[in-house]
Amino acid sequence: MKILVFSDSHGSRNHLDFAIREHLKFGGIDKIFFLGDGIRDIKSISLAYPNLDIDYVYGNCDASYSSHDDEDMWEKVVDVGGIKFMIMHGHLHDVKETYQFAADHAIANKADVLLFGHTHRAEDVTIDGSRRGHIRMINPGSSGYGYNSSYALLNIVGRDVICGFGQFK
Repeated sequence: MKILVFSDSHGSRNHLDFAIREHLKFGGIDKIFFLGDGIRDIKSISLAYPNLDIDYVYGNCDASYSSHDDEDMWEKVVDVGGIKFMIMHGHLHDVKETYQFAADHAIANKADVLLFGHTHRAEDVTIDGSRRGHIRMINPGSSGYGYNSSYALLNIVGRDVICGFGQFK
């Protein structure tokens, strides 16, 4: 199962479109996650690719585009292939300062993997929770212009999540 993960596009819809087109050419895409700060970009992608399975959450720069205060707009847990992914932007859990609050929150919600954005840094780390257990945290980086633009590609093989990163030029 192949999953693309984007965050922080900040108006760079073309980067999302390019990555999606390339991956559709080479084996397809089973799921896309978008982790906020570019909600207009991912909604536009949803219209352009109506057959793609896309889940998204809002980021701190997206609040003005919301016409409602739905709890699912900020975070959600999505089961893909028996693996529970918590998706969030991360600003509500201070991920620029520490990962501990977000890690504890994901563990409390019984997530297997936490996908988050906000820091614009692509990384794949495992954090020990101050509560019981640990959590794998993956940030795809920023898919926006002017950053070290990147996205994450996840492959689910059995119960394993294999993570790689793609970059935009």
